[in-house]
Amino acid sequence: MAMHSPPHTPQRGSPRRTASPISTSPSSQDAVTHRSPLSLSPSSLQHLSPRRAAASNALHSSRRTSMLIFLAAVLLLAVTYSESGSVLAILSCETKISTLSNNIIDVPSGGGLRTTTNVSLVADERTDLNRSELDFAIIGFPKTGTTFLLYALENHPEVNMPSQEFCEIHHPNGDQELLHWIQNASASVALTSPRVLPQKYGIKCPTMLRESSAIENLVKLSDDTKLVVGVRHPVLWYQSFYNYRVWGKYEYPDLYVEPIPSPFELNGAKDWRDVTMAYAKYEVYLQQLAKVPLSSKELRQMIASDSLWEKRSSPNPYKVFIYTDEQLGDRNDTRQSQFRLDMQEFLGLKTPLVDFNTMPKINSHPEVYDEYMDVCDPKYASIKQTLLSTGKKSSDWILNKFIKSRDVVVSNIDFFRSSVQKWGEDPCP
Repeated sequence: MAMHSPPHTPQRGSPRRTASPISTSPSSQDAVTHRSPLSLSPSSLQHLSPRRAAASNALHSSRRTSMLIFLAAVLLLAVTYSESGSVLAILSCETKISTLSNNIIDVPSGGGLRTTTNVSLVADERTDLNRSELDFAIIGFPKTGTTFLLYALENHPEVNMPSQEFCEIHHPNGDQELLHWIQNASASVALTSPRVLPQKYGIKCPTMLRESSAIENLVKLSDDTKLVVGVRHPVLWYQSFYNYRVWGKYEYPDLYVEPIPSPFELNGAKDWRDVTMAYAKYEVYLQQLAKVPLSSKELRQMIASDSLWEKRSSPNPYKVFIYTDEQLGDRNDTRQSQFRLDMQEFLGLKTPLVDFNTMPKINSHPEVYDEYMDVCDPKYASIKQTLLSTGKKSSDWILNKFIKSRDVVVSNIDFFRSSVQKWGEDPCP
């Protein structure tokens, strides 16, 4: 096994509620003083006149048909309102039906309602409407393959996640916004896809590492979320992030109303839609996850590293899977296969992940704009030198401290180490 993994920590799952079977029975008075023809046994019907027996059978059939129509109407109404969240109100009654099979609801001769033994009324991990746990989150850094992973996972048969970033977790009530999405997604699966595999619920928000409020909101809601973190050579990361924002300026001019700043301006005192050299100090943001003890000097340096975003340590019970962008695109079939297997096991999935090397590139744009920066151009030498110095410091801290935490998981640790050690080296030919 190539995965560097901490010992297992017991999970605290959300309590599951088991719905009670639906059953009603006629009152004793009905059974004694108001017996209808339908309460007679089949042998008693032999003594009835043919006309009366036929009427009894027709009434029995009519009641069964009416009940099936009623249940079908309720299900259709629930599905109709599932998109707006109203499904939670419809199904908030004490009994929650988690699986509607192709069986029927039987109306016995006594007029009472009972379910056949083939109808399941037990909530499982796929359809539990009281669910609050988030199984995993892709939390950063931007431009390290997080969107690539989103596309790889959202089509996985065991994964349920929004097709776009879910960064509402940053909001003051972010835990409730996330809870609303989880419960709606779970209800939608229960009503529209009753035969799908058990689901893992996840989100992608690559700025969760930057602002501690996101992790703090998640802790209010979930005890066992798995965190996925991507890193990249800081020099190449800065070039990619800056050029991506330039592309966005031309692609969405109504949204990007501000002028394009020079890459030299974004030196830590200023950012452009999160693009800044200060954000390349990976260790500062990883330290906020509180996975390793910090010296008083490290703590002071973390807090004072820049003035763009508030820094604070946010203790949490979560495991972290850290990878480099080189691992996502590794052309060594053996290592790539092992990397996917390690990520699959970390996320708790039974079905293998798609071969990453068969997927198209994500957020790769053929356009070339005058404002694009080529970090290997000599005019950007000062930027490159700053990022190489930053990279060396980040590399040392990650390799010597962060990945030694019992809560941090690394796949193919030798390859990971060789990749991260190059952060202090010039990537330009």
